[in-house]
Formats: sequence, C-alpha cells, structure tokens
Amino acid sequence: MRKLMGVMAVALIVVSASCANDLPLPADYREQVEAYRVNRAHEIIAPTGWAALVGLHWLTPGRHTVGRAPGSAVLLTGPSAPASLGTLTVSDEAATLVVTPGVEARRADQVVSNVQLRPSSKPENYVVVGGMALTLIRRGDRLALRVWDVQASSLTSLPGLEWMPINEAWRVQARFEAHPSGRTMKILNVQDELVDMANPGVAIFTVDGYEYRLEALLESDDAEELFFLFRDGTSGKTTYGAGRYLYSPLPEDGRVILDFNKAKNPPCAFTDFATCPLPPKGNVMALAINAGELDRKH
Repeated sequence: MRKLMGVMAVALIVVSASCANDLPLPADYREQVEAYRVNRAHEIIAPTGWAALVGLHWLTPGRHTVGRAPGSAVLLTGPSAPASLGTLTVSDEAATLVVTPGVEARRADQVVSNVQLRPSSKPENYVVVGGMALTLIRRGDRLALRVWDVQASSLTSLPGLEWMPINEAWRVQARFEAHPSGRTMKILNVQDELVDMANPGVAIFTVDGYEYRLEALLESDDAEELFFLFRDGTSGKTTYGAGRYLYSPLPEDGRVILDFNKAKNPPCAFTDFATCPLPPKGNVMALAINAGELDRKH
C-alpha cells in the first residue's frame, strides 16, 4: 500500500486528457501475451484450478461429519470423495480434521490423521485425499471448506480456453486519477454479499474519441497490481455475461496500461463454487472490447 501511495502522488500531475495508444510496444509483445494465456490455462485446469473446484461448504462452529455418504453434515459431491472422510471440529478461527481410519490423507506429502486447518491459499497447506484436495478459506467473518477434485466433470470435459486474436490496439494507455487515501468501494459478489475493497483511483482512457472510466480496486493492502472488474458490449454475447477481470501494473507518472488482450473470465465461468466479485455500476460500458478471453460455459 505504501508503494501505491507514492505513485498516487505522481498521478495527480496534470497530463493530457487524450489516452492515445502511442505507447511503445515491446518487441516480444505477442510472445508475452501468448505466455500469459498459457499460464492462465494452467490456473484453470490444474488439479487445484478453478475448473476442478467442486465444493464450497460454509461452516458453523461445532463438530461436523464430512464425507460423500448421505447424512454427512458436510456432504462432499466430488467423484473422488470417500464415503466418510472424518470429522471436522470448527472454531471461529480454524478447524481440526480427524480422518476416518483407513482413509489416507496427506499434507505436504506427509500422512496425517489429525490435522489443523487454517484459512490459506498455499497449496502446501492443502489436505489431499486421492484425487481430492481441500483447504479452509475465510470470507468476511465466515469460514468455508473449499474442495477440488481432479475427476470433476467440469475439469475433464473442459476442452480448453478460447481467446480473441491478439490486437495491439487494445493495449491502451489510460490516465490515472487518484482518489483520497483510504477510499473503499462496496462490491457485490455472487454470494449476494457486499464486500469493502480498496478503491485507489480511476483509469480514464479514450477509444475512437470517446472517454471511458474504470474504477480501480486492490485485492489486498500490499497488492502490487490494480484490479479492474468490468462489463462491456461483448458481455453475454461473445464473453462471459457477468463481466471480466483485468489486472494491470501500478500507475507510473499518472498513467496506467490496460492490456485488454489479457482480460479474463472470473472463476464463476468455470465453477459454481467461487465467490466472484461483480463489476460495480461505474465499470459497465457500452463499448465492445473485442479482446481477451471468450466465454466458456461450464
């Protein structure tokens, strides 16, 4: 956040209102975009990628049975799930999993029978049972068990990702106007929850003589990228209906680069078990941004 405050001060310098695409293009630009798209595919189709996500189980404090068997308090639906995985004792901050005898569970390749779970996005902290992996996440003041399965039909039936052709004209230079320090924006997610996100400024760019504005967000206090949620004239047609996501480097000299060739679908395009934030009203545009990832229904 301190790094961003510094660039915000520079952002207040008066610059041209035009956001013409006259910024230098890296010699290997197309190769960079192609590499980004390869990494993006891995993000979706990896064993713990979004397409393998089969469960998001909200937890309450107490002791819960976990498994695929009917009557389990936490009912697992993935094809790799055992009938009885064990019991999960949940507190306000963590949970302890006691594994059913005969079920082999591993963490960091070590067999475990009694393991504490804390909210974490690090794969080394996941518990793995056969083709299934699970971890604890926090959303606001709630805990949930997140579960992946390499045999999930949402993964095995996914033929790959589709993208629009790379178009250098959609690598746009925008003016960045900083908001007052500490400003936040309430963002609605698909769980119908309002979440406060840091809103450091707005990116203003011009296409065909018309000016457009996108409010920038930060996903964490120490974020090193701006996060944009947007809907445009392609949403619900060739691209995902709820909108797309775009990340960009932090602003420099009052400017930010918006590379729409890297615009991507939210996780909800691949699974019903993600907590995707949705674009704020100000980031809904009539402009058709014919660049980036195409819709891929799961």
